[in-house]
Amino acid sequence: MVSIAITGDITGDVTGNPPNQSTGDLDLDSNVPILSETWVISTPPAFGTASVDPNTGEWTYTVDPAFFDSLDDNQVVTDTFSIQVTGEFGTFLGPFPFDLQQEITITIEGVCFTAGTLIETPNGTQLIEALSVGDQVLTTDHGPQPIRWIESSTLPPERLRENPAMRPVRISAGSLGPDTPSRDLRVSQQHRIVVRGPKVELLFGTPEALVAAKHLCSWPGIDVETSDAAVEYYHILLDEHEILTAEGAPAESLFLGEESLYTLSSEALQELAAIFPDTPDRYGFGRAARLVLREFEARALV
Repeated sequence: MVSIAITGDITGDVTGNPPNQSTGDLDLDSNVPILSETWVISTPPAFGTASVDPNTGEWTYTVDPAFFDSLDDNQVVTDTFSIQVTGEFGTFLGPFPFDLQQEITITIEGVCFTAGTLIETPNGTQLIEALSVGDQVLTTDHGPQPIRWIESSTLPPERLRENPAMRPVRISAGSLGPDTPSRDLRVSQQHRIVVRGPKVELLFGTPEALVAAKHLCSWPGIDVETSDAAVEYYHILLDEHEILTAEGAPAESLFLGEESLYTLSSEALQELAAIFPDTPDRYGFGRAARLVLREFEARALV
């Protein structure tokens, strides 16, 4: 019996890493020889644009900034588009046509710590909710740095039930290494955590990389919470994208690539414009503090 299926990356995330894109790769899994294949976008996304390499199935999704300009703070947006592959497979009876469809789902979300998180500062660990603009936090690369902007938002149980992508990820104590984190760390699903080790360097040529928390959920001790209890998220913005220490684990500060900007309220954007009046490009097109791994790259570390 002939079997042909589409495999590969059927989800993606836009998490503030310029140039505001998510990418993936589709393949054909078949028990018969594939003689030819052509990939096309059959249904375009609603909130951006999508393209696919007709020969390889490699796809790219780009967010439309105009749509996201009106989104509320911490709002999670899901977009979809469909890819069609047509071609011929061969058997001893001759060539036969095939026609398959695959839907791709893209998630766009801001990145935040939850209330109760302990952040390392020059004066010891401090609860994130006790920190204010002007307070200093310790960064891995540049030592003590002042907080330029901090904001919180509480998501009630009904919003968590309506949109499970807003539920936090719990990174259990010790799940990233000895005493890392030292206590359970709760972050939003797109909040990126530093991973390190020989496998990271072997596969990606760097000693450390950033991975979205939701892409670590195949690791022991790391899971999306299922509770409907209200959760309060906090953004911390510094002059640059930095690595902070949260509950003893290395995690990113808010990275204001365009996707993060479009998840902020208009009031928050006005406040940012007042804080950074002379550096309009800084909070639109900053550089990430570490290499950012995509979902399929993070899976290779398991």
